[in-house]
Amino acid sequence: MFQALLIGLFTWWVASPFSINLSFMVFMRPLVSGAVVGLILGDVAKGIRIGAAINAVYIGYMNVGGAATGDMTSAGIVGTAMGILANMSVETALAFAIPIGLLGNAVNPLMMAVKSLFVHKADAYAEEGNLRGIVRLNLIPGTIAALLYPAIPIFLIVAFGAEPVQALISAMPVKLMTGLSVTGKLLPAVGYAMLFRYMARDTMDLSIYLIGFVFAAYLKLDIIGIVILGMCTAALLYFRHDGKGASENVG
Repeated sequence: MFQALLIGLFTWWVASPFSINLSFMVFMRPLVSGAVVGLILGDVAKGIRIGAAINAVYIGYMNVGGAATGDMTSAGIVGTAMGILANMSVETALAFAIPIGLLGNAVNPLMMAVKSLFVHKADAYAEEGNLRGIVRLNLIPGTIAALLYPAIPIFLIVAFGAEPVQALISAMPVKLMTGLSVTGKLLPAVGYAMLFRYMARDTMDLSIYLIGFVFAAYLKLDIIGIVILGMCTAALLYFRHDGKGASENVG
């Protein structure tokens, strides 16, 4: 119960105005939230592994205005917590986390609609020059809303959901568990496909990505080696393309 309370407090802080704008870029990211949840539950390594897998699905995720396709806060925190407490594999925890993110996303429009009610009041305070009123509206409604969702629901899920989830996982047929595991392995590809939609300029970028995949999957090169090779490739392409690396003495 104490661990669930800590996770609920962490969730509240991430969703509240007191996160000093570090939520979306840092603490909402499942890699980070998974590490924090793993630290609270006493298994940092598994928290990071599950968080990294969930993060891969959301790696190309970004909000455009109020449009959102998933709630990565709920997915990262609940998915990691249930993965550790119910002793799931990383792939099964990932397959479990994504529906949680979709369910959470169904609540987000309601929360944004509620918060929008205070915007007009803040406008009125601005016209009056009431700075304290603006600050109060930026802190109090957001703090209460973060408690209502996602802090309290996630606290209740972590506190009372582990045993039912573990019983459900134990009762699942082997074929269904295998299907979940395979689905979990495929889901990160969706995240990288979304990322390519934003970042890839041409087919050469895809080729470079596939070369990195071959290094990791077939040649078993560790991530540091792949990062160094990627940096060298990026430097070669950048300087050769712009001629910035050419020596004046050559030729």
